[in-house]
Amino acid sequence: MTTFFARCDAPHPDAFPLLGLRHILLLLALAGCIIAGLLWIRQLQPQQAQHVLYGAAILVPTLELSHSIWLYLTGTTSLVKLLPLHLCGLQSLFIPLAVFTKFTCFRDFVYATSLLGGIFGTVMPAGVADYYPLLSFQTLQTFALHGLLVFVPLAMILCGLHRPSIQRFPRVLCIFLLAALAVSMVDQLFGENYMFLYAPPTGTPLVWIFNTFGRSIYLGCTFVLLSGASLLIHLPFRAAANADSEDTPIPLPALQRLHKSRLWHRS
Repeated sequence: MTTFFARCDAPHPDAFPLLGLRHILLLLALAGCIIAGLLWIRQLQPQQAQHVLYGAAILVPTLELSHSIWLYLTGTTSLVKLLPLHLCGLQSLFIPLAVFTKFTCFRDFVYATSLLGGIFGTVMPAGVADYYPLLSFQTLQTFALHGLLVFVPLAMILCGLHRPSIQRFPRVLCIFLLAALAVSMVDQLFGENYMFLYAPPTGTPLVWIFNTFGRSIYLGCTFVLLSGASLLIHLPFRAAANADSEDTPIPLPALQRLHKSRLWHRS
């Protein structure tokens, strides 16, 4: 049990390698759990589905809190280092706001950032792959949390609680920039690297951009990549909205007015 909760600050020989066989199998297992959960919640009654979403929205901050407690018990006693200020950690605040309130801006932000953060955090788990075994608290907590970051926004859409709109995307960018501004103040005051605003996550292609072109170009490229990816996942809903509008029949009064207009032009 002590090895399960052990802290590894250096690469470990028993750790699963990044995108190795064990990592890929874990990704497939997580994807299967997410798909099964989505298929299950789709079959539930609306009230039952709402309760499942409530449970998931509570579980996200619970998992984030458990990680902070684990960090504290394994030697990180500085309060500022325990704050959930990475983009995925911020979802422990925004996901409950999205699920328990009716503010569309929070649901838009969760869809645009949580979904991508969950995928990126499992495919490129910096500080976990090559450091921890599969059966460890850090590995299981990381994949469970990021799996929920994928599940919740998709479940809200399937349950009819949210429909992303590309027209509202500028609001997402505003919330993101405000959050980044607040986090950057914490980083500057306490010398942290939350949201990777001062250095890129290790083991990612962003390290090369940072080392080659510097911090300003790195931040610009990161913002363009994140906003571009967030924009792309909105495009299917725009296409669906256009298809729905084309298939909508014209009301009878509108047809009559159009007919009169054409007759008037003929005369």
